[in-house]
Amino acid sequence: MDRIGVAGTSYRTADMKSLAQAALPADFPRESLQELARLSGFAELVYLGTCNRVEFYYRTEGPHHSRNLLFHLRRSLADLTNGSCQLPEDNDAVYVHRGQAAARHLFRVTSALDSMMVGEAQIAGQAKDAHERAHEADLLGGFLDQVFHEAFHLAKRIRTETELTRRPVSLVTLVERKLHEHLSASSSPVLILGAGEMASQTYRLVRGGDRDRKLLIANRNPNRAEEMVAGDANAGFLSLDSVLLEPPRVGLVVAATSSEDILLENQQVAAIRNSIPADEPVLLVDLALPPNIDPSCDQNEGVELHGIEAMRAQAEKNRTLRMAEIDRCETLVEHQLLILRRRMLDRALSPVARSLHESFRDVAERTVQHALSKRLAHLGDGDREAVEGMAADLVKRLVQVPLRGLKGAAWSHSDAVLDGFLRGLDDSDGGGPQNGGRG
Repeated sequence: MDRIGVAGTSYRTADMKSLAQAALPADFPRESLQELARLSGFAELVYLGTCNRVEFYYRTEGPHHSRNLLFHLRRSLADLTNGSCQLPEDNDAVYVHRGQAAARHLFRVTSALDSMMVGEAQIAGQAKDAHERAHEADLLGGFLDQVFHEAFHLAKRIRTETELTRRPVSLVTLVERKLHEHLSASSSPVLILGAGEMASQTYRLVRGGDRDRKLLIANRNPNRAEEMVAGDANAGFLSLDSVLLEPPRVGLVVAATSSEDILLENQQVAAIRNSIPADEPVLLVDLALPPNIDPSCDQNEGVELHGIEAMRAQAEKNRTLRMAEIDRCETLVEHQLLILRRRMLDRALSPVARSLHESFRDVAERTVQHALSKRLAHLGDGDREAVEGMAADLVKRLVQVPLRGLKGAAWSHSDAVLDGFLRGLDDSDGGGPQNGGRG
């Protein structure tokens, strides 16, 4: 695991301008990503770039040092982007983690434990996209690939076994979930009151859940409403006064105006309720402060009202519950790290086991053949087979002795123990009796 690492910068160490300058261009070609890996000395490479982080996960063939790695990475990025991509020169703004620390960092990133908004849902998908791009560029296939798969498995566990990602902590996320739940249960049109930024966000959220739903924008200035829905064949605009005089047939109303007055009174909400089938729900979402919708409207049967104060309270409650889950999530991270170490150690031991087995087998075969040609030459075929079988079984048992020791040493120290042992096997002459040994 010592040869995997991550070099990067994030919202924790750099400002947004520096992050933007460090990000690779959106059209950065696959061939250039391959060249970046070659120039930087990476055997595997995954580039993860989001609005809050720019990170290069890698595996090297040999030992690597942070200063040299950053030097080559900075120079390679500058050469391949004509200087447009620049990691911060201040090394305090750039971090390099290696081995288990790098794996832990990836686990926390993909599980949204390192996010600006802990528990946010987007980062796992962004990491999977980055992993897929690396595969398409033939930059994965070894240890780093396995680390990413373990990270995705952990992210799924945290998503399904804890409350970290289930409870939205932003008003936008609260509204998005509520809107999408309603759209799946109703076929009636949508009405948005207002044409400001909050109304525009709501429009995008509705379209994200249903591109074809009939949608109406009502605003005191119809020109702004018209601009919002320009090019949308399933959207229209009205004057706010006309809507208040004669509410349209809709199943969802989102109020997001700058008015300081109540716009939708109880009687207007009742008219909306009566305009659609009785078995369809009416959802009112009031994002205005002070409220645009009479708070008593939710007393009407079949009408559900969500006001901004209640949503803020829910968001704060969810934030508290999320924070209470962090310790549990960190425990899952450490448990997954143990699993990863065992799997990677077993993988690293495979060539060691093969080399040991081949070496012990060669010694045993030479020794047995020498004995069978000398002292044991009188044995019949059955006894000869028995001796050879006993030798083969002994080889299997003996191999386990150094393997257990190597596994313990590598676990307690580093993978360099295995590397040194393999080099020793390559440099040795195979040991054992030469020219038949002694009889």
